[in-house]
Order: sequence, then structure tokens, then C-alpha cells
Amino acid sequence: MTVIFLLIVALLWVSPARATNPTLARAQELIDAERGTEAAALLDKVLAKSPEDAEALFLRSTARFLEGDTLRGRWDLEKSLELEGNRRQGWLNLGALNLSEGRYDAALQAFSKARDLDVDAVDVELNIGAVLLFQGKLEPANEHFQHYLEKVEEGAEPYYLVASNYAIAGYAALAVEHLKAAVQREERYRLRARTDPAFGSLGDHPALMRFLDQDAYQPPPGAYTAGQDFAVPYETDENRLLSAVIDALRELGLNFDPRVEVTPQWALVWGEMRIKVQAGAEGRQGRLEVTAPAERFTPDQWRRRTTALFDQVARQLERLATRSGASR
Repeated sequence: MTVIFLLIVALLWVSPARATNPTLARAQELIDAERGTEAAALLDKVLAKSPEDAEALFLRSTARFLEGDTLRGRWDLEKSLELEGNRRQGWLNLGALNLSEGRYDAALQAFSKARDLDVDAVDVELNIGAVLLFQGKLEPANEHFQHYLEKVEEGAEPYYLVASNYAIAGYAALAVEHLKAAVQREERYRLRARTDPAFGSLGDHPALMRFLDQDAYQPPPGAYTAGQDFAVPYETDENRLLSAVIDALRELGLNFDPRVEVTPQWALVWGEMRIKVQAGAEGRQGRLEVTAPAERFTPDQWRRRTTALFDQVARQLERLATRSGASR
């Protein structure tokens, strides 16, 4: 259940209201920086003088969770809630911990306490749905997830979180369905899913593999589009064309996301333009397809930007060919 714990804690942890005590405020800063050992040492000194300081206990529990010390983290968390039972984040953390350890009834109780403290909060629907899912109660879990999705603002992250829970529980079809919904809203979530342990738990499930290999992107109405073929095939071993694209963007001083999505059929580079690298129509060529929303450029800016990109890619390919020939 380690994967579940890491996932849920990442989802639930948010910084509480800033402490007025300077020492506790410093401990919070260390926790925010994921320096749990230092935070715990600082809080040890506070609790040596004030062993029933509920806020210090709560903060130390979080610091210990960061360091993987769940046994002592649980003790601190439960003690802080005994002293101060209106700390909603504490109940959320306890529910997550119980869920990670398979204590489903206790997890439901903790999440219900959190719900009682804020009946309008949307995260409890997600949390309770997760517990029911791992109890094998699929239908009620589905209902809670649906309520969660109906309450949250439109966006990719909520769908991705629901998909992650389905994936961890082994419901591949439902995981892929909700992952698709996330990717429709923000396609970079497909890249995130490739390295997410939650989806890794599904292994090479055919439905997931088919989806990850697809690029179903459709430019928005009125978007700019441009394309050009190059006399270099798209391949994933040397990646000459993709390397030339990245070198060209750097040479031109254009910002881009360093997280590049690469598949055997295509690769995607995101920046002010969306650049797809793929095989050309004849297979022996490679092709770049570039798109951008209409509001991002004027027509003249778009023409100059794409012309500069295609010319620079051609120059980079020439340099790569020269280096390759010189090394032989």
C-alpha cells in the first residue's frame, strides 16, 4: 500500500494557516521545503517544553511522514487531534494514513470528521470514494467520484486524480476513461501518466497502452498550423530530427517545456508553439507539424516564427550530419 500512501498524502497535504509562533513558522517553512528531519528536530525542542502543543504535534507528524516515519507520525497526529479535534487537515491526513494501511473503516471515520468540519469542501467526496473503491464497493465509489467531479471547477487535475484512484485499485477501463477526460482538457497529463506509479500498477494493459500511443489533439478553431518535411526519418534510437528541433529552439532562444513526450510513432514538444515530430507520408522522411492558438501571434509573427524554426532545424540537421561524418 506504499504507492497509495504516497499518492494520497501528495493529494491531501496543504499548508495550514501560518503559525504565529516564529519557531513553528520556521518548522512550517522547512516542511514546505521537504526538509522533514530538520523540521522534526526543531519541533522536538518545542515539544520538550510544551508536550501538549497540538500545532507542534501536528507539524511534527507531517515532518515525520515526509521522512517515512509513519509509526511515530501517527502517534503525533492522533495526539494532536485528541488535543485539538477541529483541525480538518489533521483528519484528512489521518484518513489518508488509515487508507494506506488498509484500515478502511477508520479511514471513513476520519474523512467523515473532516467532512463535518467543512460540509462544502469538495475533497471529501474524492477521499471517501477512494476508501469505498478499495473496499470493493464500486457503485457507491463511482457516485462519490461523480459528485466530486460535478463540484470542482472544470479542469484536468480532478479527472486525473479520479483516474489515478481507479488505476491503483485495478479498474483499468474506468482509469483510462477518466484519464482520457483529463488529457482532453490538458494533454500533458498523458505524459504525466507515463511515469506515474499509479498507472504503472496497471502494467501493459492494452487499453492503457493504446491510449498512451494516441495523439488525438485537435487544434482549436482558428489556430495557426504549419508543417514541413525533412529528409531525415523519425526514429527513437538516435532521434536526430527531435534533437535538431530541441537544438533549434535553444538556438532561437524560444522557451519550451523540457518534458518531451516520446513514443515510437511521434514526439511532442510544448512551448509557445506545439511541435509534433513524426514520420512523413513516405516513411523515409520526418515531419514537423506546428500549431498555436490564434491569439498568441499576429499572422506576420507566426510566419516569421515558423520560417525561422524550420530553417534552424535544417541547419541543425546539417551540423549533426557533419559531426556524424567526421566521427567515422
